[in-house]
Amino acid sequence: MRKQKFAIFDLEASYACNLMEYMAERQSVPFETLVFSSMESLEKYTKENILDLLMVSERMMSPELRQMNIRRIIILSEGAVSEEFQDYPAVYKYQSSESLVAEVMSYYAKQEVPQPRLLKKRAAQIIGVYSPIGRCGKTCFALTLGQILAQKKPVLYLNLEDYAGFSFLMEKEGMSDISDVMYFLRQHKGNAIFKVNSALQRLGSMDYVSPAFSSGDLREIKAEEWVRLLDELISCSNYETIILDIGHTVDEVSTLLMQCTHIYTPICTDVISMAKMNQYEQLLREMEYEEILQKTHKLGLPFCAPAMQGEYFMEQLANGEMGDYVRKMLQQEIMEDDR
Repeated sequence: MRKQKFAIFDLEASYACNLMEYMAERQSVPFETLVFSSMESLEKYTKENILDLLMVSERMMSPELRQMNIRRIIILSEGAVSEEFQDYPAVYKYQSSESLVAEVMSYYAKQEVPQPRLLKKRAAQIIGVYSPIGRCGKTCFALTLGQILAQKKPVLYLNLEDYAGFSFLMEKEGMSDISDVMYFLRQHKGNAIFKVNSALQRLGSMDYVSPAFSSGDLREIKAEEWVRLLDELISCSNYETIILDIGHTVDEVSTLLMQCTHIYTPICTDVISMAKMNQYEQLLREMEYEEILQKTHKLGLPFCAPAMQGEYFMEQLANGEMGDYVRKMLQQEIMEDDR
């Protein structure tokens, strides 16, 4: 897929550079970000290159820009946009970089046609974390695993539980959640990967999309739609690992697990939990899903109960007993692969 070229045109050099750095850190879409501080340099560049998107300060907006090799323009406004340029979309300039970029990406996703697929998919890990047993430490493990893996490669975490509680756990809300992304994908209009980018939030070293707030929305998403989202992410994003924290509401869980390269299943050893696990495994055999069992690693996890929410939540996981457990597990897997 061709790298998209996004540009920022603003006289405030520090503002433009900070915004450029923030966009450069985003891992999901392979785009290049450029900064221009003069009309001359912008004009010279567009004589030989195409800009896919220009974010321009309203004070720098001019009729000359309409004649340049720029596919789409978004105005960075400081208030009400003048009538002369009201046919262009605008975002408020002095909001957080996260919110501003989310607005820009949401607009761009609606306008942009889907990108052609790569001839061959990249080698990407899809890690499923699922258990038929409740209260087994599944989400703490999935978050810790993602945080540790993200120290070396780009990771996207997707929580597919009916009551994830993320807005309360992280003490912040995103502009959109996974339900919005899946609704957009279902419409078959625009570029889904940019819609994903509009919903991204940062969690420690990794990215995530806010989980669905309504369990009803989650139940309406079909297994084939999840598979299509994974196909979009593998074909068109830079993520090397995608972690699926799968709940019991997901349609046809086995179909989603079949897409995974690795499956981690936390277990408990009490009688009731083991009975649930036995039934789950027997059902997979009867449905001829032996491949899922072969890819599954059962885990007896340490007890995990972080004391704080918000900013320091991930630090407690990665630096605590769960973090030690995950690092040892990954090291052991590396040693086994080398044998």
